[in-house]
Amino acid sequence: MRIKECRPIRLTAPYLRPGQTEGVRNCVWLKISTDEGIIGWGESYSGCYATDVTVAALNRLCAGLSGRDVEDIPQLMEDIRFRNRYWAMRGLGAQATSALEAALWDIAAQAAGKPLWSLLGDGQPRPVLLYASMGEDRRSPEDISKEVARYVSQGFRAYKLRCGGTRLEKDLDDRLGFDIERVAAAREALGPGRMLFIDVHVPQRPRVWSTARAEAYMRSMLPFNVRFMEEPAMTYDVRSYRELQQLNLIPVAGGESFSAPEEFEPFFEAGAFGVVQPDAAVVGGPASCRAVCERALDLEIPVSMHAWSAGVGLAQNLHTSWSIGGIMAMEWPLTFHPLATDPIDGMCSFEDGYMLPGTKPGLGLDISDDWLAKFPYQPASERDY
Repeated sequence: MRIKECRPIRLTAPYLRPGQTEGVRNCVWLKISTDEGIIGWGESYSGCYATDVTVAALNRLCAGLSGRDVEDIPQLMEDIRFRNRYWAMRGLGAQATSALEAALWDIAAQAAGKPLWSLLGDGQPRPVLLYASMGEDRRSPEDISKEVARYVSQGFRAYKLRCGGTRLEKDLDDRLGFDIERVAAAREALGPGRMLFIDVHVPQRPRVWSTARAEAYMRSMLPFNVRFMEEPAMTYDVRSYRELQQLNLIPVAGGESFSAPEEFEPFFEAGAFGVVQPDAAVVGGPASCRAVCERALDLEIPVSMHAWSAGVGLAQNLHTSWSIGGIMAMEWPLTFHPLATDPIDGMCSFEDGYMLPGTKPGLGLDISDDWLAKFPYQPASERDY
């Protein structure tokens, strides 16, 4: 079976996070058509931040693929990465390969008549625990309590909230006290048996946190059985992550924006992560993401999948999670975004806090040209942080 066409697709759709103003959000998907009529889909999360740049990267990555055989995907991806090594080893160029790798594996799994998780792994279905990801920084303890109660009633067994203030908010001295109240409200609403996570998203702040500030948060949150604190330091600050992890207070989590498996290695070697957060729409695709998960689990580091892309990227993360045992949890954004929800509708089922593996071949997505036409690209609508 040979590649007939590779076509990046830019899309824009309504997007709403509870408690925020309504807006829109972009995504970039890659559609690969074959001479046997099988179509593969992939997504790079960079499409929501740099839409046109992602399209340009995909067009360059796909140059010369027409007519190539898709039988040996690892070799094909090795060729693509070697040919583009100078500019796509890291960053957006590497991240864009996530869409390409996913689309090729989608084709292979469809051709084999198997769901992608089965082809990637040993064929054993492994449900993955989802955590409700919301808890915006602005929300009061009362709002957090109501929000958690709602998600618990929907069947979620885990929840994550944001702490530390919004991107535009000054780091006021009393913010920690406010966040302690918010985390306490979340724990009370969750009860003792459900998991609680905290995201302080330091890389998205104009002012970098000191390790002392991060440590103060960690010590203050100890009574609430927090399973990890996400991104308490800048993205590539191995030393700060190691120092915070070695305190043995709350496991520190990171890695969501790493665009290649090799970026995790300095953190693994330093013992700097308590929880690893790869994303199959960021780190190079589902096979690359699975390699990161296996490496982390071999080192006995828990894995919690990051996921905040549209539906194709969510599917990439689900299949990666289903393909390997031992995933602690996977992020599930509680937003209104038809590009996230519609493609995976009917692909899998949520039961008692877990997303159960789907049985449709490939990624199992439902995408038609008529449906795509509902969401034309709107220039200058990228997310800026």
